[in-house]
Amino acid sequence: MDSAAAVRSAAEAEFDTLTGRLGIDVPADLKGGVLAGYQGLRDMAALLRSVETDHRGRPGGRDDRTGNDEERPGA
Repeated sequence: MDSAAAVRSAAEAEFDTLTGRLGIDVPADLKGGVLAGYQGLRDMAALLRSVETDHRGRPGGRDDRTGNDEERPGA
C-alpha cells in the first residue's frame, strides 16, 4: 500500500469511527463524496494550524499594507 492509500485508509477509518459515535448513517452511494469533503476539511485545518503569524496576526511578520517589515507610523 502506498502512502496516499494509507492516508485515505486512515481518514476513512477515522470518519467511520466519528460517524459511528455520533450515530450518523452515511448512505453507501454518498460516502465517497462525503469522505472526500471530510478529507479536504482535515487538510485545510492542518494548513491553518501550521501558519505562523506575528503578534499582529499577520503571516510572516510583514506589514502588507506598506510592504515594509516594520509597523506603519500611526498604526
